Amino acid sequence: ITSVFQADDVTRVEPVRFPAGSSLMRFLAAPMLNGHHRASMRLLKAIGYWLRHPDWFYQAYLRPGWASRTTILLIMQTEDNHMKLRLGRSLFTLGRRDLVCALDGNGVPARIEMGHHVTRAFAEAVRGVPADSVAESLLNLPITAHILGGCPMGAHADAGVVDIHCQVHGYPGLYVVDGSVVPANPGINPSLTITALAEYAMSQIPPAPPHV
Repeated sequence: ITSVFQADDVTRVEPVRFPAGSSLMRFLAAPMLNGHHRASMRLLKAIGYWLRHPDWFYQAYLRPGWASRTTILLIMQTEDNHMKLRLGRSLFTLGRRDLVCALDGNGVPARIEMGHHVTRAFAEAVRGVPADSVAESLLNLPITAHILGGCPMGAHADAGVVDIHCQVHGYPGLYVVDGSVVPANPGINPSLTITALAEYAMSQIPPAPPHV
């Protein structure tokens, strides 16, 4: 992550570079499409784009050194979204029982208009080609990398999962130290926030008694 800038009141953008050897990620890219269409129409529009812009196809999928010349723009917003995770099976788990997601109320949007605007402007400025994720572009599915919440802090078990020390209510010695205790969406990559919470949780663990 090289920098962060505020695109509007609720949107932050983080340019990211990946190291050499990461070029297989190129196959997660697809053309950035305008408008909202069904999945079948999206695939046809993508194929049409590839045919009209063979240079895009070459740059994205064939030209060597993809990782060294590509900038990924992470789009983060402070808008709250919700989803439910449960044990189950889906196409993406290949029939195995695993965590699957279901949208709940205000679900995660697949398309963020400001993200598209910034990506196109950035591509024009660097003489590059704008791209999107395969999931959003072809399937109209969102990609969310940082799932937060689920084990909130509370004064007692009826108000939260952990207490102010990150210790699970009713289970002395069991601490939760990850993004699930983050109380709200920070609208930015949460790695440093999670690190700070982890350091705080470790400081709450009493020292071991001296050896007798």
